[in-house]
Amino acid sequence: MKLSKEFKIGIVTIVTLIGFFMLFNFLKGQNIFSSGRLFIVKFENVKGLAPSKPVSINGLRVGQVKEIKIVDDAKPIYFDVVLSIDKDIQFSKKTIAEIYEPGIMSGPEVRLLLDYGPDIAKSGDYLEGRVAGGMMDGLTKQLSPTQTKLDSVLVSFNHTLQGVNNILDKDAQQDVKAMLKNLNNTVASFDKTAQSLTATSNSANNLIASNQKTLSATLTSAKSTVEKFGQTADKLNELQLDQVIKNFENVSKNLNGLLEDVNNGKGSLGKLAKDDGIANELEATIKNMNSLVEDLKKNPSRYVNISVFGKKQPIQP
Repeated sequence: MKLSKEFKIGIVTIVTLIGFFMLFNFLKGQNIFSSGRLFIVKFENVKGLAPSKPVSINGLRVGQVKEIKIVDDAKPIYFDVVLSIDKDIQFSKKTIAEIYEPGIMSGPEVRLLLDYGPDIAKSGDYLEGRVAGGMMDGLTKQLSPTQTKLDSVLVSFNHTLQGVNNILDKDAQQDVKAMLKNLNNTVASFDKTAQSLTATSNSANNLIASNQKTLSATLTSAKSTVEKFGQTADKLNELQLDQVIKNFENVSKNLNGLLEDVNNGKGSLGKLAKDDGIANELEATIKNMNSLVEDLKKNPSRYVNISVFGKKQPIQP
């Protein structure tokens, strides 16, 4: 059987449309071959949630948002969000579907907070829904106390300024202005002084730079003079030390000679040290002298005649 040209074109067109439809749904994140379970969640605010957004359990993607229906005949209106769950995970009807923001750049997604009660949820059942605070909401909550404190500080500062304005009359305000003007003049004077010091420093630097060779030569000469003086002082110290050592050696030699003569019996000290007779006679003489001194103390009239009124006293025997 021969197919006509028109029939072939029709088949190609149908296949192309089917492929385009499948590709379009695939790009949207929908799986047209999925036979997953469908659950409905009621939300009063979807926070920007869109179809084909992932549905996760503990961070693992298990499905997607299949459809969002608006129920506008109710007051207030609400939304029925249809969730398609691909994974065969059992959970109860008390499981909560929560809209949250996983990151700043990514849009809102849905995560299931599972409940493992006895009442198992089936396809077509309603689940409880809630909206978690986003990252910006958390940041706003954290900044709210700081903003409150900042507002109170600004109010206090405003009251303080009002009190200062009330305290300062016109004359006081003029005095404050004059004081600020004088302060500005003082700062300007300090600025001029700093500029003058900078100029002086620059002049000194230029003078040092221009006379650097002369200063270097002078310092080198002074250094060499100091080194020569140090060497001369060292030589003088060495000479004086040598002389002292020589004198000490001479004294030591003389003392050794004197001791040697005494040991050999030379000289008066040597004879006195070696001759026992002289030593005995000297000892006897010392004893006699001691006896004479004692007798002189006891009987001075024996040795001294004292004249009283021109008469001599008889010498006692």
